[in-house]
Amino acid sequence: MKIDTTIPAHPSWLEDDETLRCLTPCDRARHKAMSDIIYNALPDNEMLIPMTEDEYDDTYTDENQDVVYGVFKGDTLIATSSLLHDVRAYSVNSELNEVLTFPCVEIGESMVLPEYRGRNLMLHLNELIKAEAIRQGCRFMLATAHPDNKASNASLCKLGYKILKEFTRAGKRRNLLLLKLVESQKVESL
Repeated sequence: MKIDTTIPAHPSWLEDDETLRCLTPCDRARHKAMSDIIYNALPDNEMLIPMTEDEYDDTYTDENQDVVYGVFKGDTLIATSSLLHDVRAYSVNSELNEVLTFPCVEIGESMVLPEYRGRNLMLHLNELIKAEAIRQGCRFMLATAHPDNKASNASLCKLGYKILKEFTRAGKRRNLLLLKLVESQKVESL
C-alpha cells in the first residue's frame, strides 16, 4: 500500500474529534468490518459491491500502490475511499478500449457510515484520490455507482466524472463513470 504523506491529519472539513489518514495493512480488518456494517444495513444489497477477500488481500499488501483514505471519529472508522490500480474488470466495456491503454485507476470502496452522511465526506476523500492519481501520473479515473444511488453519482459528477452508460458489473446494475485527468490528451472516442 502507498501512504499519501501530503494529507493533513485534520483538514478543515472534519469535525474537531475526527482525523484523516491513509489506512495501512493493520487496518484491513477495520475496513472490512465497516464495509460489512454498511452492506448489511442497506435496504437493497444491489447498491454496493463489496470487495472480495482476494481484493482486500491485494490492496492491503506493502507492494501495492493502492491508497485507502480513512476518516476516523476517535478510533472508529467512519468513511473510506480507495484509489485502486487493478482496472481489469473494466475491459468488458468496449468504449474504454483506448482509455485502458493509458495509466488508469479506479475510485472504489467509497462509503460513509449512515450516521455521518450528508457532510460531503465522500467528495472530500475523492478529491484526495484525484490529487494522488495525478501525482502518480494517471490519465483517467474510472468509477461505478448504482444508477439509483443519487448521492454517489452526484458526488462523482461534482468531481468531474461523466456518466458513460449503464452496464452490469458483478451481476449488479451500475453506471460507468469516467474522469479524464489530462485535458490535452487526444482520445478520439470520448
